[in-house]
Amino acid sequence: MIENKNLDKMVTSFEDCEDISMADLMKDYNESPNIDFGKELEVTIIAENADGFMVDLGMKFEGIIPKKEFEEGKIPTELKVGAKIKVKIVSTRGQHILSYREVIEKNKWDVVQEAFKNNHRVYGTIVKTIKGGFLVNIGVNAFLHISQLDTCFVKETEKYVGKSYEFIITKFDREEKNVIVSRRKIIEDEKNVARTSALESIAEGQIIDGTVSRITNFGAFISLGGIDGLLHVSDMAWYKVKKVEDLLCLGQTIRVQVLKVDRASEKISLSMKNLAPNPWESAVERFPIGLIMKGIVTSVMDYGIFVELEPGVEGLLHSSEYAWNNSEAALKKEIKEGQEIEVKIIDIDKENKKIALSIKKMLINPWDEAFRHYTPGTVIKGVVQNLMPFGAFVKLPEGIEGLIHISDFSWTAKIRHPEDVLKKGDEVEVVVLEVNPQNEKISLSLKHVKSDPYKKYKIGIVVQGKVVRTTDLGIFIELEHGIEALIKNEEISSVKIERSQSVLKEGEEVEAKVIKIDIKNRKIEASIKKLEFDREKELVKKYANQNEKSTLGEILTEE
Repeated sequence: MIENKNLDKMVTSFEDCEDISMADLMKDYNESPNIDFGKELEVTIIAENADGFMVDLGMKFEGIIPKKEFEEGKIPTELKVGAKIKVKIVSTRGQHILSYREVIEKNKWDVVQEAFKNNHRVYGTIVKTIKGGFLVNIGVNAFLHISQLDTCFVKETEKYVGKSYEFIITKFDREEKNVIVSRRKIIEDEKNVARTSALESIAEGQIIDGTVSRITNFGAFISLGGIDGLLHVSDMAWYKVKKVEDLLCLGQTIRVQVLKVDRASEKISLSMKNLAPNPWESAVERFPIGLIMKGIVTSVMDYGIFVELEPGVEGLLHSSEYAWNNSEAALKKEIKEGQEIEVKIIDIDKENKKIALSIKKMLINPWDEAFRHYTPGTVIKGVVQNLMPFGAFVKLPEGIEGLIHISDFSWTAKIRHPEDVLKKGDEVEVVVLEVNPQNEKISLSLKHVKSDPYKKYKIGIVVQGKVVRTTDLGIFIELEHGIEALIKNEEISSVKIERSQSVLKEGEEVEAKVIKIDIKNRKIEASIKKLEFDREKELVKKYANQNEKSTLGEILTEE
């Protein structure tokens, strides 16, 4: 019994058929198709019910394509009454069960196998993410490793789900139903073709539009239609670009000039700044020496600060040009990056692209003021700022510093180190020796506050002193603290030297006559012998008139 669902009621195939002979029945059987298990047949759908689609197998045989072989709601639209389709017999027990899905699946695998064999591309849709990559529907399920999705690293995998691309099949195993695909290979192949074409068409000096494809800390890569070129940060603008993102963003279209093309390494160097006027070309005219203008501090260094006068043009304000005194410390304390300051152009070098700036030269020069006010010999007060082995620096009322050299500490004492006399913070009274505004130097003196004690000693005066030491040359007597006079052996007495050395001892007070002075070298020589001779002459003269008959010995004895 076979049911025909096109009829309104059940009809038995074996009705009274008196007009049909056995020969006719055998003829129909012989003409019926082979309905063995696994065979594929082309059939016509004759009816549809809740269970499936009824097809005519010939010789009054019917088969059914169960709807349950399809997912719910996903029955192929081509399955409808009257349609001719190809099916596979999957069961011959009882009612013939047919499969349309297996035929379709087989056809899909045939198509995929043919594409793999001929290295053809296939079109597919990413179904979902799985461990290590994606499940892709190319007619059959295939695996796409995450590294094969694109030429760059893929971070957000979910955004690719549902998108369709072309793929190349890299592995195919029909028995294991294992198919692996790649999109990266297609992209790389296309890039290689485009790269070769682009390299052939690009020339140095060419101006071309490109798209920012990647940004790094040293520049940006610009897509030129098949090949990327490097736009180094130094070639972006005439001014210093600190951060590439401040100037460019991904996907931005920019115009660049080709600087260099290396076809062997496939590297292209680009420039944006070459398409803009070089600000240094007219810098001398726009920034003449003496010009006072405002600028922005771009960086603060140990030796000074860089000031942007306009985009692409910077000048250096050296720490020595910030203030007339203590300039380096003041600069670091008062100036910050990004600050607007007023500066003066004091020099410009167009060839080396350098501009020297100054702030202190816009102020009153305290050295010129000091030169006018402090003539040599002027007595002023100051505070000891620093002590060095060679002298002491004293800060004057104008804020500038003068130097007391160690040789100008004392007229008479030999100073080994300034700290033996002064300490930092002492207020001192000094005399100005010299002011040199060109070299920004002031020479000061402690000892000149008092007169030079050596100057009161003249040749011929009688001095008194104490013997402080004896030498082979003679004896030294101390006239006053720090001042000594030398009495050579031959000037000690008219008697023999052996006697004089034994007579004069350290600590003994003597009188002598100054016979030589060298103020520059701080030396005085005296003579006891000359003093005694002078005194003898005076005595002779004094008593000569008293008794003309008296002898010199008598006069001296009487005296």
